[in-house]
Amino acid sequence: MPWFVLGLCGVTNSGKTTTASKLTEYYPNSVHIKQDDYFLAEDDPRHVIIQGLNHQNWELITSVDMDKMIEDIKRTLAMDPPELRLLILDGFLLFADPRTASACHLKIYLELDYETCRARRNQRTYDPPDVPGYFDQVVWPEAESAKNYMLSKNSDIVVLDGKLPEHVILDILKKIIKR
Repeated sequence: MPWFVLGLCGVTNSGKTTTASKLTEYYPNSVHIKQDDYFLAEDDPRHVIIQGLNHQNWELITSVDMDKMIEDIKRTLAMDPPELRLLILDGFLLFADPRTASACHLKIYLELDYETCRARRNQRTYDPPDVPGYFDQVVWPEAESAKNYMLSKNSDIVVLDGKLPEHVILDILKKIIKR
């Protein structure tokens, strides 16, 4: 039996990694691959620098080594899967790359409103840290643009409210996975 690939995508701090981690606990033989693990190094010359902020734009697909991520996904899918055969992909631009989007049997997008997203982001520490104005000038506009792009390219995305209680999102996903 082939792998079942679940894609969890969404705006920053929408609960992607938390949800994936909880699913990994529930399905102990599952595999979790995070797009955040493939960010380019801070000093990588391929980064786009934001004029006026003198800061890398970490919100673009070009800030992620997607080729390396795809290699790791292919390597995982080539393995004899454990009993459950669940591969969880987690990333903020997961469905922007047709290679990762097409690998997913189920595509979930966790959305948040501006206020909730900003409040959650303000509670976290980033390395490198956000410069003043980064969220309003870059993060939120890029997230909205990416969401619209991904939804236009993938008609099979299921959109869930990232403000739903964690257990509700998990229950929805477990029911779908059981099918």
